[in-house]
Amino acid sequence: MTELALPAGSLQAALTAFAEGADAVYLGMKSFSARKMATNFSFEDLAKLRQVALTQDKKIYVTVNTLVDDSQLGEVVQTLKQIAFIGCDGIIVQDLGLVQIIRTLFPSLSLHASTQLAVHTVGGVRELVRLGFERVVLARELTFEEIKYIREACPDVQLKVFIHGALCYSFSGLCTASEQLCGRSANCGACAQICRNYFSVSADPAVSEVLSPIPEGQRDGWFFSMSDLKAGPVAKQLQDLGIESLKVEGRMKSPAYTSLAARYYRAVLDGQSDTEELDEALSIVFSRRQTGGWLAGYGRTKQDFSIRRTPTLGSTSFPSHRGLKAGTVLLVKEGRALVRLERKLSLRDGLMYFTKGTREPIETVKFGLSQLIDQRGRSITEAYKGDTVQINLPASSAVPKAGELIMVISRHDQNTALLSEALPPVKKPIDMSITITDEGLTLSSSQGTQFFALQVSKANKKQETKANLTQIFSQSDTSYFTLGSLTLENRTKYGLDELFLPLSSLKAARRAWYESLDRNLARFFTSTEEHKIVADKQEMETLPPRSALQTDAPLPFLDLKVLRRKVEEGASPSSLLFTFEDRLFLPLSPVMFDERQFNADLDELIEALRNEGVLQQVRFGLNNIGQVSYFEERQLACFFDIYLYLANSEAANLALSMGLNLKGGYLWMERHEGDFSSWPFIPAIVEDSFKPPLFISRSCFRRDSLMQSCEHCPHRGSWYVKGDKERYKVLVEDCITYLVRA
Repeated sequence: MTELALPAGSLQAALTAFAEGADAVYLGMKSFSARKMATNFSFEDLAKLRQVALTQDKKIYVTVNTLVDDSQLGEVVQTLKQIAFIGCDGIIVQDLGLVQIIRTLFPSLSLHASTQLAVHTVGGVRELVRLGFERVVLARELTFEEIKYIREACPDVQLKVFIHGALCYSFSGLCTASEQLCGRSANCGACAQICRNYFSVSADPAVSEVLSPIPEGQRDGWFFSMSDLKAGPVAKQLQDLGIESLKVEGRMKSPAYTSLAARYYRAVLDGQSDTEELDEALSIVFSRRQTGGWLAGYGRTKQDFSIRRTPTLGSTSFPSHRGLKAGTVLLVKEGRALVRLERKLSLRDGLMYFTKGTREPIETVKFGLSQLIDQRGRSITEAYKGDTVQINLPASSAVPKAGELIMVISRHDQNTALLSEALPPVKKPIDMSITITDEGLTLSSSQGTQFFALQVSKANKKQETKANLTQIFSQSDTSYFTLGSLTLENRTKYGLDELFLPLSSLKAARRAWYESLDRNLARFFTSTEEHKIVADKQEMETLPPRSALQTDAPLPFLDLKVLRRKVEEGASPSSLLFTFEDRLFLPLSPVMFDERQFNADLDELIEALRNEGVLQQVRFGLNNIGQVSYFEERQLACFFDIYLYLANSEAANLALSMGLNLKGGYLWMERHEGDFSSWPFIPAIVEDSFKPPLFISRSCFRRDSLMQSCEHCPHRGSWYVKGDKERYKVLVEDCITYLVRA
């Protein structure tokens, strides 16, 4: 059965999701979560939710899906200790170093690959399986047909697919806009959502008008703001395809959103035909402009040049929650608007209309509906589609004009009732043995041994000593431990059924015993391993300054299709690569939707380099996990490039274990220094002056932002955009968009 997984930014959201039909939730702890600004979970919250999940047969997935440097490895291990102790059904990770840690220290945790790994090919999925992953969260940029191809090629791994919520403009994991412009790394959970900012666009005078068209009225907009994904119509098809898990985005959103998303998609997956009311309620609680995304609204089945006739994927006219159309303004007079309704309205519903802005062209006025007056002048509590009503407008705000829309952005009754969070935590059963002597009793377990003095005497009546002790030590109060099995040994002069053990003394022993177990647990959680220094490091080749491996565009990789075409036209393949000292460098693109064509182009280029006699001089830069197996099989000299992040020493250890002919690697490009004493080799540091693309997107700027037709499109283009301060260049190559520094 396909699992419905809901976001849980808080314990309340998780409990709501379970109550409304979700099979699973995914959540983050207080640290190392890609949604750093969500409420997130404490150890206590996770323990409570785990108990609920076990009782209700639900699943919990914990995200530790940020990159971490060596200074944070001790803390991340402490977090993993807590998660492993409580237990979960999967740990979602991006950092390859965590793969190494989890495999060696926490083998009980099931590895799930985050969408931050940008996996969008069969090769990427298979390589993650080889590394020990049981489930892969695919990139959100895939079409249904591309997912189907991966499903058929990889039948033995669990796949998770996004079906609802916000879409990032850039591939998750490949976006550096927030870090470059605000010093807030999206790879550390601190995304500043640069894609939701407002920009103006201008033509690139260095290219023809065909390559830099700007339609009338499209000089300004939220050009990088994506519409929200809403894949209700295809959720059932994904279920039929055998996708193990369908995922709703939204850990930053309210429990009301979680509730309605769970109810709507539960109804869809259960085959209910009448979901219109739930669909509307979900859109009102939160929605930008909505589309089927790449999954169902792209207009192509694969990355080809077929003409897209479906609606664009952008939300360029307004980047935030807009709800649904409530009605049209007919007249405004004396602080009231006469509105013809297109859907039901009730008192205390939240409304909004758009006004001309001062800093940006569109601003909003939001207000609660305080009065409804029908055409006969009567005050009413609700009105319906087709009715014409008067509503009060907020004082001291710009008023709407006739013909403009009133949007409903919340319902008066949409907030869910709070569920009690006064819940018992999950407890770890621990096997104990109790030895009773004339002096007292000794408790032993794998966690330690303690002696408790107490007065042992002969009972006046027959005792059920083992049953009594089992009952007493099963009651562990607030401890995170409880009794598993009990082994009892009697070394007194009395028979076991003759023992009288004072109840008050036993309760005191129980309390002290569990307190000591919890203290030991706390020490275990906070303990750190000694920093291991690697003295004999593996020698690696000197890699070039990363800015030396950059095109004039500037893009930090070479296009294999272009290289192959130029070779076929007679160019020397070595002349097309980057050179540094006596070596040639070919950094590969992190995006390769047509993996078979990508590898075929690579085969041809390698053969040409071999025929030229220079293949031994070439170093290939790997920028996606899907490229690893190709180079492992062929043993061609390669290096971990800027998008195959080496964030810490454990990631470096994993890189060396992959069987590659590895010649080196760049340190995670958002870090420019580090302590490499524990690394097995010294990474190359990406210089401050190197500026990678801010965005790499499957959303075509020409089509989805400027709303140009695909008819007669050259499949490339160039523009300039300007935000509050800086100017950037937009490049489109083969319908993939790159935002780079101007």
